[in-house]
Amino acid sequence: MAEDLEIATREEKSDPGTSKRAQVISRRLFVEVTTAAGFALATDRLSAQLAPSGSDHVTQIPQDSAVYPKESTVSKEVSADEVTKEKIRRARLAGPLVIARDATVAEMDRQGNMTILQAGTNEWVCVPGDQNIIGRVDMCIDPMGMVWMRDLMARKPKPTNTSPGLIYMLNGATQRSFTDPFDTTSPAIPIGPHWMILWPFDAKAAGLSTVMRDAGTMVMFAGTPWAHLHICGSPWDGNEYRRGDRGVWTMTYARSE
Repeated sequence: MAEDLEIATREEKSDPGTSKRAQVISRRLFVEVTTAAGFALATDRLSAQLAPSGSDHVTQIPQDSAVYPKESTVSKEVSADEVTKEKIRRARLAGPLVIARDATVAEMDRQGNMTILQAGTNEWVCVPGDQNIIGRVDMCIDPMGMVWMRDLMARKPKPTNTSPGLIYMLNGATQRSFTDPFDTTSPAIPIGPHWMILWPFDAKAAGLSTVMRDAGTMVMFAGTPWAHLHICGSPWDGNEYRRGDRGVWTMTYARSE
């Protein structure tokens, strides 16, 4: 590389009319040479500092030295604590604030067993779920809803809750089917924020849909013992009425026949 610089410089001296391109090339070579020289000098100094007396070999920096500090136990504990805080935060978003803020937050395994993350003061339980697993949904559940959910997980012939249960899934969900509660192979269905009234509903008698919708109400798992009312959206959506408020009616388009 040094020879290239010398040749380029000599060409400039022998020919006063050297092109602008030659000048650019010679400057680039100069930068390359000086950069390489500086790197070599720095390497030599580092080698001299690390090499033992009378040796030409460079000592490798041990991986457990201060240059490569190991992750401390404290940092691991902080990391685990942050994960737990995020699980609690997300679980509480699954239900209306009025119930979620005082609910117990717990992780629930596939058998319905609970690991409490934060104790609450009301009878509700909010679960963070797992967004990487289809059907492992963030939800807030009341006692009868918990009976229904555990019966479903146990694949019982029918739910055993003795009064209507409630489950909120206001973070949305994914599941395999809206007709078969035990489907584990169909492609995932994305579902928006919704809540459920867990009690047998007859779709035909109620005049309700049995097909998944992104708004409105349907009977999920219609015709099975697990049929229940599925309502898209939050019951807390919309503006509160105040005396004297006027109604504002909106227009929608209908599809042409």
